[in-house]
Amino acid sequence: MYPKPIKDFIDNFSKLPGIGPRQAARLAFWLLNGEKNIRENLKKSLEGLSKEIKTCQRCYFAIENNGNDKCHFCDNSGRDHKTICVVEKETDLATIEKSGNYKGLYHVLGGLFSALDTAIPKNLKMPELISRLEENKKNASKGVKEIILALSPTHEGDLTAHYLERLLKPLKIKITRIGRGLPYGADVEFADAQTLSGALDSRKEIK
Repeated sequence: MYPKPIKDFIDNFSKLPGIGPRQAARLAFWLLNGEKNIRENLKKSLEGLSKEIKTCQRCYFAIENNGNDKCHFCDNSGRDHKTICVVEKETDLATIEKSGNYKGLYHVLGGLFSALDTAIPKNLKMPELISRLEENKKNASKGVKEIILALSPTHEGDLTAHYLERLLKPLKIKITRIGRGLPYGADVEFADAQTLSGALDSRKEIK
């Protein structure tokens, strides 16, 4: 029905979260009929994602490719380096940070377990988290004292949290999980600052 370039656009953009074929088609024609500079700016932004962004070598948050290997959280001596908040994705980190209630460090897992697949996802940054904690443990003054599992209260989030608990327990570090405020099935990314702040304040230790 559509010319190949438009069909290719729809096929690619409909793979994005929250965008189906209809929304992708609307975007294609809106861009096609809009000003040329909008398309050029979008092209530059997409190229920038692949050329100018990399991940922090400690927490795996996105940073600019400017020669620094640490993000502004990990490289900030003013933050609490004895507490690490484990999140599913970068947007969850941003939401927690906006709450203004958390001053520790982060660790981005890069996803959750699947409720349909029993295999352990290879892309999750779990081994990196364990290595990070073991490295910190060598220095008693800088060792991590608490891990906060700030994963969404969904079936996938629960599966991931339970597996992480088993991995972390031998390290003898306090493990907590965000508490009340987030209804079951909710996503951390879409929680408002007040609700998320309350969930962090009421976190419970996992024993």
